Amino acid sequence: MRPTLRGVGVLVVAVGATVVGGQFGQPGLAAIAAPLLVALVGATVQVYLSGLPDIERSTLRRGFAGESRTLELTAEGSAIARLTDRRADGIGGDVTARCSLPATLSFEVPYERRGEQYLGPVEAKVTDSLGLVVTSGTVDATDEVLVFPPVYRLGGPDAFVRTLTPDAEERETFDRLREYTPGDSLRDIHWKSSAKRDDLLVTEFDDDSEDRELVVAARATAGHGDAMAAAAATVAVGALHSGFAVELATPDETVPAGFGERHQTRLLEALAGTGEGESDRDGAADVLVSATDDGVTVAVGDRTEPFDELTVSRENPLVSGVGA
Repeated sequence: MRPTLRGVGVLVVAVGATVVGGQFGQPGLAAIAAPLLVALVGATVQVYLSGLPDIERSTLRRGFAGESRTLELTAEGSAIARLTDRRADGIGGDVTARCSLPATLSFEVPYERRGEQYLGPVEAKVTDSLGLVVTSGTVDATDEVLVFPPVYRLGGPDAFVRTLTPDAEERETFDRLREYTPGDSLRDIHWKSSAKRDDLLVTEFDDDSEDRELVVAARATAGHGDAMAAAAATVAVGALHSGFAVELATPDETVPAGFGERHQTRLLEALAGTGEGESDRDGAADVLVSATDDGVTVAVGDRTEPFDELTVSRENPLVSGVGA
């Protein structure tokens, strides 16, 4: 705890008035010095009793690069505080606010880069209401949030997603015909049988999805890890939504094949944290995503396409669709 520049000025005036008043017999100067000294003592007591604030932060939900979340800092105390929340550059960097305690501060946190991003600690400077005395320190209010790579919509003139989606006749084995129910795909309607029955019938298939596995491998040269992660996430999610069991191989790990939302989250977690380099499945991959100085490409068999030409937009189809 120490006096501010203002507090030093007040102290100098009070001491000077006291010395000059005593030396030249001017009691009026002493009358000026007394309230200034009282103010300094009162400021010191206020800051001492207040101390550093107790701070609690709300928990941020996971999200994708390009999104943002609202964060609340709740600070308890009885003075004036200047709070600096130390944050990773990937979520906007440090933020500073001045408030009268107690207070609840609300911030918008931009998710700018994938990966595990840290929040806190909080640097606090506490002063009295007159700004005469200050104390400062660090409040250990920390947290972390995982930011997923962005996911884009597949499509484009060559309709890359068709290479991941078998035709209706090939995707499953015929099982039986049944009555149409709302929500059935129109492409599954058996029109010939429906005409004979004067009612809509749809074809039902045996589920052979366990045989439909796809190995997606991702690799990147130095400085292109984020672009690789975004492209691999887009391809893997597109394959999952097309009914494939997706195995993902990154430079850091391999995620075994699986289905569903939980598996989708595991894939995104792996891509959020992966570094650059090559995976050990590059040679055996059904789909190989590469990010280099020349750009990002996606290879399927003997066909290689620029990633940008395989997407219809940068709109994320999964926003608010991944579990926290």
